[in-house]
Amino acid sequence: MSLARHSAIGLISARVVVVLAAIASGASEVNAQGFDRFNSDALRCLQSGHRGVCQRALDDAEVLQRLASSRQAYPCQTLLLGVQADLILQQLGDGRGDRAISDLEAARRGCSGL
Repeated sequence: MSLARHSAIGLISARVVVVLAAIASGASEVNAQGFDRFNSDALRCLQSGHRGVCQRALDDAEVLQRLASSRQAYPCQTLLLGVQADLILQQLGDGRGDRAISDLEAARRGCSGL
């Protein structure tokens, strides 16, 4: 197995643990702070690629998209999944620039009231 593939698997495993912990202990925290913190962190990530900011935005996006799913807000969930893909691409150094920022803006509009 290549080093890059091994690193990617480790990153995914770590992310799963973080997301499960967030859901178990703090999903309401993301919801209480609303979409604003996520939007701010996601925008900073897409503009700067800062790894810590990207990870926090990705974790918040996961919690929000699960919340959207539980509320059967499937269009919102789909938009958030797209933003998650953009955040991951940004972390990998292959971001989509203005198109990713447009995806984030669409999610903000499509998930109002979440």
